[in-house]
Amino acid sequence: MRVIEGIYPTVEAGLRDGSIDFYIGPEPGQTVPSELVQEMLFSNTRTVLGRRGHPLSGAASLAELAEAEWATTSITLQADEEMGELFRQHGLGAPRLALQSQSALTLIVSLACTDLLAMVPVQWLDFVPMADVLQAIPVREVLPAADIVLIRRAALPLTPAATFLVDMLQRAIPAARPDLRVVAELATTARTARKRAAQARPQGP
Repeated sequence: MRVIEGIYPTVEAGLRDGSIDFYIGPEPGQTVPSELVQEMLFSNTRTVLGRRGHPLSGAASLAELAEAEWATTSITLQADEEMGELFRQHGLGAPRLALQSQSALTLIVSLACTDLLAMVPVQWLDFVPMADVLQAIPVREVLPAADIVLIRRAALPLTPAATFLVDMLQRAIPAARPDLRVVAELATTARTARKRAAQARPQGP
């Protein structure tokens, strides 16, 4: 088995040519090509993560983190815009992005050894090896995350091995929780508003 860690745009070509069986991760925020099919697995939410003893560990809102420097794994190639939109929704200036990584390990080490902060899926808090070095910084704002999806080729079934792995991963999907249902509703409302705003913009010549 070969596992590739990366954002969707970096693996799309492999999905299309069949060298990669499937992608499971954040919904990429773009229409997938017609030869691929996307299946929604579950809605998600995020939390702010930093090292234990971080100077801002007592913060209770995004406003109190406005001067922090951030690290991100991002789900597209526009990491600044992904976080920037969330900050704008709460009347804040653009976050200061200091590090962008496609590796979870790089992100963990960077957070543990610096004062960088990151917004990560809440499931990260269940990763026991991080408990001694990293901690959540709970803020009052809801931090919606992209839906987690499965993307694969539409015309061909998965191999038996890939089917087995997908089945095992689907069994590990978090049970539906009220907070995630609320986040899903908020995220859907936000996506609808963005689409309407884009349609209302005047088109160029």
